Amino acid sequence: MKKIFQIEKDSAKQRLDKFLTKHYPDYSRAYLQKAIKAGAVLVNKEIKKPSYLLKEKDKIEAVVLPPEKISLKPDPSIKFKIIYEDKNVIVIDKPAGLTVHPSATQKTGTLINGLLTRYPRLAEVGEDPTRPGLVHRLDKDTSGLMIIAKNNSAFDWLKKQFQERKVVKKYIALIVGRPKNASGEIKTFISRSKSDPTKQKVSASGKETITFYKTIKNFRHFTLIEAQPKTGRMHQIRVQLAWLGNPVAGDKKYESAKPAAKGAPQSAAKKIICPPNLKRQFLHAAQLAICLPNGQKKVFTSPLPSDLLAVLKLLKNL
Repeated sequence: MKKIFQIEKDSAKQRLDKFLTKHYPDYSRAYLQKAIKAGAVLVNKEIKKPSYLLKEKDKIEAVVLPPEKISLKPDPSIKFKIIYEDKNVIVIDKPAGLTVHPSATQKTGTLINGLLTRYPRLAEVGEDPTRPGLVHRLDKDTSGLMIIAKNNSAFDWLKKQFQERKVVKKYIALIVGRPKNASGEIKTFISRSKSDPTKQKVSASGKETITFYKTIKNFRHFTLIEAQPKTGRMHQIRVQLAWLGNPVAGDKKYESAKPAAKGAPQSAAKKIICPPNLKRQFLHAAQLAICLPNGQKKVFTSPLPSDLLAVLKLLKNL
């Protein structure tokens, strides 16, 4: 159904996408931005950018269709490895390329769809129906360890462990160049990027973000490190390492050929180099230490997957 808006004086100078969010409250701003770019929204019969500043007497014609519904349908084709299970939790080794949960941009084919095949009652666990059992997550192209709650009491227990920073997570990352110090603490504030809502950025305000790191091995153009995030922010390790000037190798979202940000240690590589045959970001969740709901303290480990081992083998010969 087409909606028509005539812009009054009090709506002038608003961004087009922000104006629409008020009139389509059930749709995300990102979804509306895509609709604008696709031509579903016209201003004076013309396609405008989402950032277009409205003028008095502008005429908006919008035909914005509802987004597809997110599917929680079980999908037996989703493959993942379970390394531990008891009556309360599941610990899996997530492969790279697998999205963790359904979202507005990916409705099906996620880890959650696969888990629901084996554990249908998981749909009743947690606070968000699209993320049943999840107390943390990994990015699509990050491989490694995840823990999932099988019931609500376990969910509350695990959530508290993460909130109180009692969970120890260690990642293996290959970064571009050489950090100024072989080990150290990266302490910043990060917030969502205003120019791209799918990204985070280091800023003067936002949420405090802390990551410890140490060098494992130096290569000619790269450094293999262990990163231990103390906080659990979206894209934390990737954002902070890029801010240092040493982004994760293969990370297209946060790669940058620019020097390290103002205020960061000036250790940036002059240009981004991606190792041969690296098809994704070199980031792997290798260790997870946690106290389980049954009171047991466990340390789970995951070796580097074959694709990342092959990259390191090649680097040794360069």
